[in-house]
Amino acid sequence: MRIYFVLKFAVLALLICSATLAKADKEIWLLADIHVMAPSLLDSSDNKAWQKDLADQRKMQDLSAPVFDALVERVIAEKPDALLICGDLTKDGEKASHDYVINKLTKIENAGIPVYVIPGNHDHGPMEECRQYANNTYTTAAGGYTEDQFRQAYKHFGFGDDSEIHDTSLSYAVELFPGLSLIGIDTGNVAHVRKSSIYFATDKANEARKKGNQVIAMAHHSLIPHIYEQESIMVYSCIDPAERLRDSLMNAGVKVVFTGHYHISDNTRYTDSEGREIYDLCTGSPISYPCDFRKLVFDDEFREIKITTESISELEGYENFPAYAKGRLEDAFLTWARNWMSQQTTNELITGAMSQSVADAFIIHAEGNEPDNPKTPETMTLYDDILFFLPRLEGGDHEKIESLCLSMKSMLGDYPSEDEIDNIINDRELTITLWGEPSAIQGIRHFDNNAQASPWYTLHGQRLQGQPVTSGIYLHKGRKYIVH
Repeated sequence: MRIYFVLKFAVLALLICSATLAKADKEIWLLADIHVMAPSLLDSSDNKAWQKDLADQRKMQDLSAPVFDALVERVIAEKPDALLICGDLTKDGEKASHDYVINKLTKIENAGIPVYVIPGNHDHGPMEECRQYANNTYTTAAGGYTEDQFRQAYKHFGFGDDSEIHDTSLSYAVELFPGLSLIGIDTGNVAHVRKSSIYFATDKANEARKKGNQVIAMAHHSLIPHIYEQESIMVYSCIDPAERLRDSLMNAGVKVVFTGHYHISDNTRYTDSEGREIYDLCTGSPISYPCDFRKLVFDDEFREIKITTESISELEGYENFPAYAKGRLEDAFLTWARNWMSQQTTNELITGAMSQSVADAFIIHAEGNEPDNPKTPETMTLYDDILFFLPRLEGGDHEKIESLCLSMKSMLGDYPSEDEIDNIINDRELTITLWGEPSAIQGIRHFDNNAQASPWYTLHGQRLQGQPVTSGIYLHKGRKYIVH
């Protein structure tokens, strides 16, 4: 009898434990722009051609392999439920670099952690910088994958049998877990999304929502600008056509899109006239200060995401890695700004002041939550002063200098456009509540008084007690209705 009760208690405890495990929160890690260069592509760190190419970059390309190796070991040690990578997996599409990345991702997969990637503009297609370095010069390296070759190479990481893959792009849809689906959106090499890719993404999102799943999306380029006139500073950094893709995703029930390319962890949001929101959550590069990656924790119903941002604080061989990385980024932006300013004006005073202020602004931007940074007011004042004196200066392209000043001010104020100055989002930690019960929106219909009884919902997913009595747009029987 005693043995019977012991066994009964053990079975009951096992069932309770299993139920608890089944409902446990899911944690997903998010990387972007790892830009891995295979060590085999470089004969020596002193290679003159390599050093010249390295000097023109704001990312620490020389540390891409050791940083990625450290991240891989950390992923395996901490065992998140999945890993997502938002593109730019390699330096410039070299086959050796792809092989290196795939080998490491296979280690993660073998540890029981599924991995899903989306390509960036450095991952396929012909690229001039696809190089291998030897004898103080370089030659063209094997690489330049076609879309089919990329799809085959990463068949275990988003492009396998468990995914629905778009036939004319590198977009796909997959159920990450029961209750949560992922849409990977291919933005190509110039931030362009094909119409067929938009249809595919929205169709798959609608299907997942009908099933009862929450849907998240990831792409490489920005869906929503992160600073005023972003495209004037970073050409081909924002998706085209952004508004069409954004609105299509919102109508399909997608509230969060994870992006990269920008190399800075920055969160931005768009709110439409109906009060609906969609977030573009950009993750910085682990080889650009402050060397970020993200952790996403979903509740047991996938109704809420808690996003935290972590930085690589240690790397073997560096006593103070964050300080080293910060110095590298500041020097890179200072060089870029001096070169840019020298093309706009011959005024050395403006060139010097603007160059240093641009470097300062980008460091503040990289650290996130810019309005709270104690260095922000002084830097913002400098731009106000330059804008005030600019009309009095002779020579130079005043319009371009003014545009840069406004972009830097939006960066420091943490708003993406002049119309959304108050739209400030926490860059380092953020909690987002996803949509309520799926609506399966497929079109808009005018209100029919003879419609059969069925639940009505607001656009925010709130269920009404009966038919709506006030004007507005409502959800009913899987469609939108306009009530006059």
